[in-house]
Amino acid sequence: SPAITVTADAPIQKVASTMRQNHISGVPVVDNAGKLLGLVTELDLITRNAPVIGPSYVYLLSGYLPVDIQQHRNYREQMRQVLATTAGELMSKDVKSIQPETELEAIMKIMAHPEIIQLPVVENGHVVGIVTRTDLVRLIEKLEIVSEEPESQMLT
Repeated sequence: SPAITVTADAPIQKVASTMRQNHISGVPVVDNAGKLLGLVTELDLITRNAPVIGPSYVYLLSGYLPVDIQQHRNYREQMRQVLATTAGELMSKDVKSIQPETELEAIMKIMAHPEIIQLPVVENGHVVGIVTRTDLVRLIEKLEIVSEEPESQMLT
């Protein structure tokens, strides 16, 4: 806390620069009042600049139909990201967030999912902080040190 954020109208270059300069893997996107709108991650930036994989179509009754509907959906999402020029256009809107009083066990359970790399901390709709995997690893390191100390004291 406080979380490093960008506004929805921030150009993609500013988003990338903010993430690089602050050594962060994602950034919450907020409105002018600081309310959470979405999240842009490293993966979003990479996908935006990766080669687009087009879907396969079959010609049927004077029209083209996608062979695989999921492939077509993925293509549409890729195109949305490729064409994005601002954080608001690139961001993921379906963002998991937590409140300041969220229990540590609940946070770890949420972040055990591979696609969730950070959780904005939201209070009254406003981003007040962020919890990252690195934060949890630091905490685990401290907990491991504490749990090892009594054993070492017993042996001496």
